[in-house]
Amino acid sequence: MRALGIDLGGSGFRLGVFDTQSGEVIREVVAHRHGDSFEPQAVVQALRAVLDEMGWQGPVGVGFPGAVEHNVICTAPNLGDAWCGFDLKAALAPYHGGRFALLNDADAVAEGERRFGRGHRGYHCVLTLTVGTGLGTTVHKRGVLVPNLEHGQLPHPSREGVLEAHLSGRARTEEGLSLEAWCERFQEGLTYLEALLSPDLVILYGGIMEHWATIQPRLTSAARLEPALLLDHAGPLGAAAWVADQPSE
Repeated sequence: MRALGIDLGGSGFRLGVFDTQSGEVIREVVAHRHGDSFEPQAVVQALRAVLDEMGWQGPVGVGFPGAVEHNVICTAPNLGDAWCGFDLKAALAPYHGGRFALLNDADAVAEGERRFGRGHRGYHCVLTLTVGTGLGTTVHKRGVLVPNLEHGQLPHPSREGVLEAHLSGRARTEEGLSLEAWCERFQEGLTYLEALLSPDLVILYGGIMEHWATIQPRLTSAARLEPALLLDHAGPLGAAAWVADQPSE
């Protein structure tokens, strides 16, 4: 099946069309940065403009930066409360014909990696950490997704605020942290999450992975620690694969 996947994040969105069996990119991923407003109508207007230009009609999967249940947005910590309860499925109805699915954006990344990237290779508990505007935390147990964990919103064990306020890519940029200083911060959170979740494989994803050769020697983990393979299209691909698995309406 061909499906369109959207990775909707705190700074913008990316979308592409994929073969959901092979993971092949059918139409290259398009990136769009948010304008001055993160309000739902402004973002939807930008999405519609891109979809109109593509002439897309078909399944649409969306990774959203917050908790979602049954295609309903429950939380949106990086986009604002106006998104909570917003009917994104209805807003994009002209494009998907009823084949629509919504899941957490970090969960979409982890699904893309599980199916077409690093893979889980028999590991029992896999933690995928998505380092971006926020900190996505996804767990698979025996290959089954545990959705909406949002552990990046947990209180930091030794610093003021939540985990993602110290471990995210945004924190590194806003505080001007060197890679070495960021690794020290990240190690604190990694140790905490490992104690909480007991993974045997940890996969790291995000732009920070371009520095993997510098980061890897500075991090220690009781689990096997590996970088993601899919780079910037894991989220859209995972969302596209997710909608392909959902029954037609």
